[in-house]
Amino acid sequence: MTDANELKTPDQILRAALAKEEEAHRFYGDILTHCPSQIVRELVERLKNEEYRHVRMVKEMIAKLNLGKSLA
Repeated sequence: MTDANELKTPDQILRAALAKEEEAHRFYGDILTHCPSQIVRELVERLKNEEYRHVRMVKEMIAKLNLGKSLA
């Protein structure tokens, strides 16, 4: 696990964030495979989709950073 004190550059911060978002997406995916309750499945699916949206967003930010563009 990355120590927050080691995160000094935007690239380091974004890559650490990406790892966490991907981990959360996998976590919810794992829960879905063992969830018998429909209402809980719907909730977990929403959370999983939200994490996927975060993964895409962070990847876009990394791409912008690599191209020297503003992250705003």
